Amino acid sequence: MAFKDFSRMSMNVSDGESGSITKLPANILETFIPGYSLISRFLLEVLGFDVTLVVSVCLLIFGLATSVKYMGRHAYRVFEAYFTSFITIESDDDIYEHIMNWLAEQQISKTSRSLMAKTGTPNAWDQDVDDEENEDADEGEMLSFGHADAKVPPKFLPTYGIHRFWHKGRFFELTRDTKQTLLAGWGGSMFQNEETLRLTCIGRSTDPIKELIAECQARFFDKQSSRTVVRRPATKEMRSRGRNPWMRVATRPSRPMETVVLDTDQKDRVLADINEYLHPATARWYANRGIPYRRGYLFHGPPGTGKTSLSFAIAGIFGLDIYCISLLEPTLTEEDLGLLFNNLPRRCVVLLEDIDSAGLVKRDETEVADKSNAEDSNAQLGAELAKAFKSVQEKGTKGKDGNQGISLSGLLNAIDGVASHEGRVLVMTTNFPEKLDDALIRPGRVDMKVGFTMASHAQIRELFIRMYSSTNSKTSKKMNERTKKEKANRPLLGKDSYPTPPSTPKQVLPMHLELRHIADDFAARLPEDTLSPAEIQGFLLTRKKEPQKALAEVDEWRSKLMAAKAVKSKLGPV
Repeated sequence: MAFKDFSRMSMNVSDGESGSITKLPANILETFIPGYSLISRFLLEVLGFDVTLVVSVCLLIFGLATSVKYMGRHAYRVFEAYFTSFITIESDDDIYEHIMNWLAEQQISKTSRSLMAKTGTPNAWDQDVDDEENEDADEGEMLSFGHADAKVPPKFLPTYGIHRFWHKGRFFELTRDTKQTLLAGWGGSMFQNEETLRLTCIGRSTDPIKELIAECQARFFDKQSSRTVVRRPATKEMRSRGRNPWMRVATRPSRPMETVVLDTDQKDRVLADINEYLHPATARWYANRGIPYRRGYLFHGPPGTGKTSLSFAIAGIFGLDIYCISLLEPTLTEEDLGLLFNNLPRRCVVLLEDIDSAGLVKRDETEVADKSNAEDSNAQLGAELAKAFKSVQEKGTKGKDGNQGISLSGLLNAIDGVASHEGRVLVMTTNFPEKLDDALIRPGRVDMKVGFTMASHAQIRELFIRMYSSTNSKTSKKMNERTKKEKANRPLLGKDSYPTPPSTPKQVLPMHLELRHIADDFAARLPEDTLSPAEIQGFLLTRKKEPQKALAEVDEWRSKLMAAKAVKSKLGPV
């Protein structure tokens, strides 16, 4: 009986139903909600309530909201296209790091409800609170840093999406996007995330955004004012995709020139030459006389004599970044080398370490030897076969991907070719200068040669005094208090603003005059021009707080070291 009533209800159609703006016709509702007529009649029959009015109002509200949303988006796009300006920054650019570090210090990273937490990784030279608390710990007690990382606070940054903030009375919108790109490497293909930042401001000028970026850069470089940035070539995949071919690998405190064990006259001569070269008026002087604006230096001498140390000290004194290139890099081609040199900044230090180990030896030496030994046709044939066999062996050892390494001509073109970069300070180091080709070290490519020798008595004395004449604990505490006061006056910079070198010895060291007498006695017990500064420094480091002990044990150490050198043993005493 109920089924028949329900069927009869479904067959009837109400004729007196009038439509209005709040009560849509049944055929329209049937379009949006299939089976609506059957459902509404069933509810009307069971509950005695007509849901047509409620459904009509809901559909009208939904349609109105959708229309307003669409019109709002369209109006915002029009407003954004004609009344806003924006600048986009890629994640592989240094500006990206400047802006992110600035954002981490701002109020937006503290009050925003959408943040991204990153593990805090302070620099090895940054002294944190835990280190300051443990400065007075017993030096004979074994230390444990098992939970040191747990005390490093995380860094909070705005997460991906849109963030809005006010800065100096202006409204800015930050959009942080990410996308995945497929990279093809030696080990196969892999996905890598690439981020972009988009800064938008109201107005048809990008000057407010430029001012904000300049402020972020100034804040970042203010922190790095007494540090040296070390850069190396980026990976092969990054270079092949047209990205920045250089990447930052380290930021370390600038090395004082006083810590480089070298003749004072030589150091002054090198610094005066570089200072004159970097003077703003020098570039025009070179241009007016048609001379390429380049300067090259060759640091040569035995290992451990301070060639690389002087390079880092030069970069720190003049506030330049140092760009290190290894010619033995298996993925580095001549095209990549030219790309690296062409993407150098206006002023920088380019360091080519151990240039002799890259196979850039003198040309025609083997050819001259072969011609002198080839007295007849058979000997000449044997020499040619030996040369060909050697060439095949060298090609087989220079990489399986067909990379033949950097040739001498490729390096010369990168250094002073027609399209080579100008304004850089090129430093090449070598342990065997006699092995270098004459074309590589001719004037114009190498303008000054600085020789490093084994330690003299004066250098040994200087090294000893520098090792043990550090500030005492009271002076160190005063310096820490002064640093804290300076940081308090600049609250936005944080604790990364000032580089902190390794803590100095706390035991009471001899007075300066007594220390000089000990240094003279120490230097007199070591042979001159025989030991490298690195060897002497290694001996002193194991006794870095006991100058009397170093003086008492130097005779035994010298005897064992000279005995090891006599038999050419690489395992010397400590």
